Amino acid sequence: MPLHVFVDETKSRGLLMAAARCQAGEVAVRRKALRGLLLPGQERLHFRHESAERRKKILEVIGGFHILVDIYSTDRDTLLNRRRCLEAIVRDTAGRAELLRIERDESIMEHDRLAVLGAINRFRCYQLRFELMVPKAEPLLWIPDAVAWAWTRGGLWRQSVSGFSQLRDL
Repeated sequence: MPLHVFVDETKSRGLLMAAARCQAGEVAVRRKALRGLLLPGQERLHFRHESAERRKKILEVIGGFHILVDIYSTDRDTLLNRRRCLEAIVRDTAGRAELLRIERDESIMEHDRLAVLGAINRFRCYQLRFELMVPKAEPLLWIPDAVAWAWTRGGLWRQSVSGFSQLRDL
């Protein structure tokens, strides 16, 4: 079954991009589960704004999804490093992914679009569609947000996602 890949980043200590792989047939049920975690009035989950107890609960739910999250990390947040991360994500999912959804950063949208198009051509995965999206429009973007936050914090937070996350080379 083809994959859908959802990408978000954290820039708190360099640049870390997380790419959550989800089987295409499981996307709808995962979206529903994540929307079920929203509090009244909340449009999206954003790990930076959640309490420690909510973070634990959200990570438990995500851990039950049996997905894999690839982690790409660099020591500096630069456009070159961002391109390298996006290229590696395309490389590592080429041939298996049919859709790549990346959390949209308005200030570098064109950069991201060109980086992904270049990687699609480089790795000849022309079947791969991609979209730059706002996180409230795609609940599965909340997964890489949560995992990137936990991975960056280290310690017990990193341990809580280590069973379904792996560090990848650029």
